[in-house]
Amino acid sequence: MFNIALVGHVDHGKSTLIGRLLYDTNSLPEGKLEEIKKTCEFLGRKLEFAYIVDALEEERKNQMTIETAQTFFSSEKREYALIDAPGHKEFIKNTATGVSQANAAILIVDVVEGVKEQTKRHAYLLKLLGISDVIVVVNKMDLVNYKEEKFEKVKEKILAYLEKFGISTSYIIPISACEGDNVVKRSEKMSWYGGLTFIEALDSLEERERIFDLRLPIQDVYLEGGERIYVGNILSGEIKRGEIVKCYPSKEEIKIEKILDGEKEVECASAPKAVGLITNKKLDGGFVLAKNSQSTITKEIYPLVFCLIGSIEEGKEYFLRCSTQEVKCKIEEV
Repeated sequence: MFNIALVGHVDHGKSTLIGRLLYDTNSLPEGKLEEIKKTCEFLGRKLEFAYIVDALEEERKNQMTIETAQTFFSSEKREYALIDAPGHKEFIKNTATGVSQANAAILIVDVVEGVKEQTKRHAYLLKLLGISDVIVVVNKMDLVNYKEEKFEKVKEKILAYLEKFGISTSYIIPISACEGDNVVKRSEKMSWYGGLTFIEALDSLEERERIFDLRLPIQDVYLEGGERIYVGNILSGEIKRGEIVKCYPSKEEIKIEKILDGEKEVECASAPKAVGLITNKKLDGGFVLAKNSQSTITKEIYPLVFCLIGSIEEGKEYFLRCSTQEVKCKIEEV
């Protein structure tokens, strides 16, 4: 599954683009289009592709995304999860959550409004979270009669801003999400554009191999049939029956005797699976299983922090919640 986050200023067309993409690739669930048509008729609006993603009553009423939503579809090349992040500044927390799950990102810009406050903030967010593959789409080309000079003007501004932070773009594509121009089908109204369509650009992105060692925090311990079952979510890597892993922070080695997927016993499991484990030694809860001898145990960390409520102050104590553990910590330096 290839995760793509869609970001940009409010009302620049993220949800509409996703809706149009699902429509043009025949990825809509049965009956979904009829439901949207009835909703639009009831509200006295023309067909809104954004309603395919914006399902909340408040979102449809105010025509803006509030919650981060995931939508799934498949092209001829692979499966995708499209993460629609809210564009309004009040929901930046939801946007950060959505972007953190992405392999690549789509930055959408309204050709009429151009680069706005949230366009800049979301672009910077991509940089902070290390998203290196970014496709820029310049939307609503139908509102400027598909004129090349309008596209070039916005393209120049967004490139100048992105280059300031060292953000490189894979493609910059003129589209009309509402009308479907250059989304899946090439637009005859923009014959001056010789690049890829949106779907072609998505398929051209390379899947960067990300190999992570096993990390499995143990959330709880259950007694069943005289056996101790350690349960937790595999955050990365995989675990196999019979192999030796280390228990951190003690670094004690243990052998995995059984792996349970629900009530079924399996030979191996990988992220993001929730599993039960039976081991050859009795252990306490709250530890982390790993394989790599390079795993670090430390009392000092240097995290990237998004301060969403309140403030972060030097010298002040906070609670640090890390997976299954919660400890007091002190901010040494900001």
